Amino acid sequence: MRRPDNGGSSISRLRLVALVTAVVLSGLVVSTTADGGRTSSDARTVVKTAFNKTLKKSIVTDATGRTLYMFVEDVNGVDKNCTPSGPWGAECPTLWPPLTSQGAPLAGPGINAALLTVHKRSDGKRQVAYNGHPLYYLRGEVGVLSGDEKPGDVKGQKFAGEWYVLTPKGTPIK
Repeated sequence: MRRPDNGGSSISRLRLVALVTAVVLSGLVVSTTADGGRTSSDARTVVKTAFNKTLKKSIVTDATGRTLYMFVEDVNGVDKNCTPSGPWGAECPTLWPPLTSQGAPLAGPGINAALLTVHKRSDGKRQVAYNGHPLYYLRGEVGVLSGDEKPGDVKGQKFAGEWYVLTPKGTPIK
């Protein structure tokens, strides 16, 4: 006895829905890991160096080449001021989100692994530091400070005389 031919449309539709769902979900994972340096719970953060055309120097970046900054008010490798309860207020970690890592960060090209550390912030996040400098991204905000939009941007360099990018040795470029 022959089955009625529905052209396999219900099976094809299920496969199509599964494929589209997988593509959409993978896009969400990529977009959340690329936004502001957020890392997935299974990922170890990679810190590397990249040549910056604007500064004409090699600087410390994340794995995608996004610029990382240090804040001069941090003391002894610990964030003291750019926290939700710090003197700069809750907007500081929104404008300058920390580079975080679930596990020990990995030293990419140009980075001295012995200079990479992690400390627990007052907000509970595990922030990566290089040569004793906790690392941050510049997300910025319209009307306050324009954020870095792509790898190579250094819009936060020298901001307020307190935010600087780092050399491969972990010293601020002033």
